[in-house]
Amino acid sequence: MKTVGMRSIVLYILLFAFFGGLGYFLFNLFLHGGQWAAQPYNGHLYSQSSTVKLGNITDKDGNLLAYTEDGERLYSSDETVRRALFHTVGDPYGYISTGVQYTMSARLSGYNPITGLSDTVFQRLGSNVELTVDQTVCTAAYSALNGHNGGIIVYNYKNGDILCKVSTPTVDPENMPEDIETNDVYHGVYLDNTLSGSFTPGSIFKLVTCAAAMERWPDSWSEKTYYCEGAMNIGGDDITCLHRDAHGTQDMYEALGNSCNVYFAQLAREIGAAALQKKAEEMGFNKVLSFGGIPISESIADLADCNENQLGWAGVGQYTLLSNPYHMMVLMGAAANGGEYVQPRLTTDLDLFGGFTKDSRRLMSSGTASQLKSLLRNNVESYYGDWMFPEGMNVCAKTGTGEVGEGKNPNCWMIGFCDSDRYPYAFAVLVEEGSGGIESAGNAAAAVLRALSAS
Repeated sequence: MKTVGMRSIVLYILLFAFFGGLGYFLFNLFLHGGQWAAQPYNGHLYSQSSTVKLGNITDKDGNLLAYTEDGERLYSSDETVRRALFHTVGDPYGYISTGVQYTMSARLSGYNPITGLSDTVFQRLGSNVELTVDQTVCTAAYSALNGHNGGIIVYNYKNGDILCKVSTPTVDPENMPEDIETNDVYHGVYLDNTLSGSFTPGSIFKLVTCAAAMERWPDSWSEKTYYCEGAMNIGGDDITCLHRDAHGTQDMYEALGNSCNVYFAQLAREIGAAALQKKAEEMGFNKVLSFGGIPISESIADLADCNENQLGWAGVGQYTLLSNPYHMMVLMGAAANGGEYVQPRLTTDLDLFGGFTKDSRRLMSSGTASQLKSLLRNNVESYYGDWMFPEGMNVCAKTGTGEVGEGKNPNCWMIGFCDSDRYPYAFAVLVEEGSGGIESAGNAAAAVLRALSAS
């Protein structure tokens, strides 16, 4: 009898495991089946002879970005639009896992958990998707990158609409190069730099150092002064300013406008590694932000084992720091919005690409947001020049040049926002191997904002 009882227990365990596994599979089939069906190896979806008719993808003004005609997947009639929105729309084979054609494949294809992608009457219910991007602004961003690799992302920090999202290198999805897998020119072409890339930030990280100082000295941060001779020995080696310019005695407003490395290295040393790391993490570093269920590449700040010289370099945005453009955009959105950012979205349908996420959207206190806004506005008014941007935008911004070594030119950044109810835009511009923050990224940001003002 004991043997029979033991066999019954084992049988119940096996049945429980079987039905538990089946339930888990069915749950995931319902939740992720559309994405499973959209895998690049699914010839039924991506073959030119496929009977699956994907729905249309349009920009915010109804311009066709992708559509199906006579069984063939086609894209905008304008090659520049096709190239500019390659990563946002997605490639013809499903390799860009952040593209709309992959992430929204269930809706576009009419996939359902019962019939899958079978050629039935049910499969023909594929829907169209209207995006929030403006194709004219995206083409302006693509042109502004001027052949450089990089990324530009802009959103409305009041309602969350992403108006521009461009990544390079890129290709024409209607004329995919035959040597795309072997030619170094196309290296990284399936990676969306705005969402899936992290890059040396350079001086844009000085905003984190400023925020840490504001917390350390809440009543006197603006009065902190240091002297700059163009270089300073910290921890046995020099911290140098660009061109070793000597800036003299400066407060934080002047130092941020001059982008003085010597000032911020001394400030970081006084703040300390632990406090700077803590502030960076509060502002979104070392966090996996999400965007409609897509994990965003982390911005990295790890100062646990840095020495005094490395801490100085970290304070100015070098050392081992990395920043992601999407994160920098929402950080600027938070600065514009009193410390908390509005969740970005690529379509107004919240069940698709906007979604609700678990990550906290408060990246700074309202007081810190107001103080950073004051610093960033002073940068443009007193150093870059309002003449760069359309009238009335009241741009608040910071440039950065992240040194990457290996004989390459630096990563050039401009991040910021418009302090304007008429133009509620936050942006991040990254130009790889550029000539300078203001020259490369600043001019690109200006071109995109001009396009937005005219749209």
